[in-house]
Amino acid sequence: MQTERLSIRISKAEIATLRKRARQERISQGKLVRRALYAYGVTPEPKVKPTQSGYERIKHLAGIYRGGSKDLSTNPRHFDGCGQ
Repeated sequence: MQTERLSIRISKAEIATLRKRARQERISQGKLVRRALYAYGVTPEPKVKPTQSGYERIKHLAGIYRGGSKDLSTNPRHFDGCGQ
């Protein structure tokens, strides 16, 4: 994406609100303004990869381990040295 700089004049209240909102969302002020421009219909939809939850990233691994105890709490030898 090629970018250009845009300078605007806004009130102290507006800049304070912009900074507060950017901090709350943990994004830059510029990104917040770009989101607003997108919501207003000025810019095309950003091409962003969909985010995945931790589960979605490892779900292909769930249930593939074979062998071992199904419940480690039923075998006292798994607690050797515990609490010492």
